[in-house]
Amino acid sequence: MKINFTWDIARDTNEIEIIANPVNKEKLWTLKEGLSSNSTINVQNPKNNRKLSIRIQQIEVITSLGHLSKVILSNQEEYLLDMRLKELKQFEANGLFRINNSTILNLSQISSFRSGDYARLEVYTKNDKKYLVSRHYAKLIKERLS
Repeated sequence: MKINFTWDIARDTNEIEIIANPVNKEKLWTLKEGLSSNSTINVQNPKNNRKLSIRIQQIEVITSLGHLSKVILSNQEEYLLDMRLKELKQFEANGLFRINNSTILNLSQISSFRSGDYARLEVYTKNDKKYLVSRHYAKLIKERLS
């Protein structure tokens, strides 16, 4: 496999662009998971206000609470994050994608999905929770899941 590097100072420091043949899709997803596996985020425990660092792969969903966000882990523990959902776009590299105006979901936690009413997509997590993907985000999520 041939690998080419092009350096662009105008590109954002949090962005890497890889152009490849679709045949290599599985290899690149593995690479992406490996590169982002050490990512952590600092959250606050709402019970005792202690701050701690959690791995992004542990997150199942992030929901909006106005100027804060609620982080729910795959083991159903809940934490607060002092950021709005629109400030969390950089976590797309870790598999966290916005599915509607108030929810960001970890795509690695999805066990199945199906079409719902009004062009919406229903996704089910490994914990048997159901989330609705708005029609605005449905195409992107379907592409990422297939």
